[in-house]
Amino acid sequence: MLWALLSILSGIGDAFGFALMKKLKGTNSSVVVWVQYAFALPFLLAFLYFNYPQKISIDVYWVMVLNGTLLLISTYLLIKATQMSNLSVSMPMLSLTPLFLILTSYIMINELPTFYGFLGIFLIVVGTYAIHIKNYKDGFLEPFKALAKDKGSVYAIAVAFIWSITANLFKSGIMGSNPIFYVFAVYLFISIIMLPLAFIKFKEKIVEIKINFNILILLGVLSAFIAATAAYAMSVAIASYVIALKRSSVIFSVALGFILFKEKGFKQAIIGATIMFIGTALIAIPQ
Repeated sequence: MLWALLSILSGIGDAFGFALMKKLKGTNSSVVVWVQYAFALPFLLAFLYFNYPQKISIDVYWVMVLNGTLLLISTYLLIKATQMSNLSVSMPMLSLTPLFLILTSYIMINELPTFYGFLGIFLIVVGTYAIHIKNYKDGFLEPFKALAKDKGSVYAIAVAFIWSITANLFKSGIMGSNPIFYVFAVYLFISIIMLPLAFIKFKEKIVEIKINFNILILLGVLSAFIAATAAYAMSVAIASYVIALKRSSVIFSVALGFILFKEKGFKQAIIGATIMFIGTALIAIPQ
């Protein structure tokens, strides 16, 4: 079950990545996006040197372009989510990815969940409610209405849906080449596309990079680690299983939000996040 361990490690990396993005509040979003992918390339290239694929399918390249474009969009939305909302409220919404995967995986790769998978969906919904339980006195439906009021949560839900598509694309790309090559190709594509946008007002952004250089380097290392571990896991396991376990980042995000940023509402957030994680774990139970 090495793939399960790699999935969980990838999720832990996600949690620390979200916390680093939170500390970069005020830094231009295009710089953060570009650095997250570009600074990961040297580390991925080093791995690729020892693990170059023997054969690469021609389909990998159009999948890479679509995958990279969607990841670029989701990264922008994720940065907005971390900067506009508490980690303990917005980040648990990313646990909805396995819920969306049920639909996208069925459409894209003809895969349906087991009984435990559907039970997991129910728990995810319950967990979402628990996170907003503080508004219960305003009415039974108020916690669900709160999702629309909290812009960070709305962005995070959009990211969760996009990731349900990119997970299937990643699986296809990895199967057509190998984990490291495909991740490197996607990251290189995004870095090149982002380069002109990242350096509009060049002098101002160079100053931002210098000020936050240590954090940005760490973000790049984490980005390479997150992508590589998830890709290797996905090469041997079903995409929805990997993503479900990867959502363990929910628990760590809530904890880091409380420890590093003194965010309030920790009790109901950790209860809701835990319920949601149990749901995603049920979705990951093999048939």
